[in-house]
Amino acid sequence: MSQLISDVLRRLMEFTKLEVSTEDIQKPPFESYAQLVQELNSKLSMSGNVLDKELVESTMSMVKETIAILVRKRIEKIMRYYQASKEVPQDALLPEERRFLMPLLELRIAETPRSEVQGLAIVSFKRGFPVLYSVRLVTIGPFSQFDIAVIPRSDAEELLRRGVIDIIR
Repeated sequence: MSQLISDVLRRLMEFTKLEVSTEDIQKPPFESYAQLVQELNSKLSMSGNVLDKELVESTMSMVKETIAILVRKRIEKIMRYYQASKEVPQDALLPEERRFLMPLLELRIAETPRSEVQGLAIVSFKRGFPVLYSVRLVTIGPFSQFDIAVIPRSDAEELLRRGVIDIIR
């Protein structure tokens, strides 16, 4: 067992210790929480015939506790960045954390002072719409019927003309 899953466990433990001991969010040594769990599960299932059940259970208990500490600490840091209106380093976020943070960042756009909002519109989609290539050269969407979004006003005016959206503000 120590040979089979020690590398994955070692990376998890080292990363968790680093994350807990620093103020800034750290770049993770794995692509996602899902990848980490899949690696651990595959290593444990490969070694399942060799190991006794008690050892596997205690290892999984330790892994669950470590992942819970890691997730809690990273979410705390993300929320600290968010509350201070600091840019969260996207390359340090795992996909699951990005999905958690995105709606909050959209809220921040809606709260932006009036002077910065002049070029933006809050819109409601009347029907689904594929990815939109904005005048600001970014992709937004795809959108479903009834989705609400903040998009550049010039894009909103074009979509309004085409009957795709209603402009809320």
